[in-house]
Amino acid sequence: MAGTAIITDTVPLATRAKTQGLVDVSIAVAGATGGMASGLVVAATSYPALAFTGGILSLALLPAVAATAYRK
Repeated sequence: MAGTAIITDTVPLATRAKTQGLVDVSIAVAGATGGMASGLVVAATSYPALAFTGGILSLALLPAVAATAYRK
């Protein structure tokens, strides 16, 4: 919810509702896709493989998060 609020606060009022709707739909599609993909990974391998892959992906995002956290 905070991410949507940040996005809608930066968009002009004329396009705010359309942008918020697009962001909400994108988040829902990403969640559904991630849920389906994780189910396929668990079915094909195992839960520990899913957890390991998620951990690696999370660690891969840390440099991007660190780079944007200290921008002024």
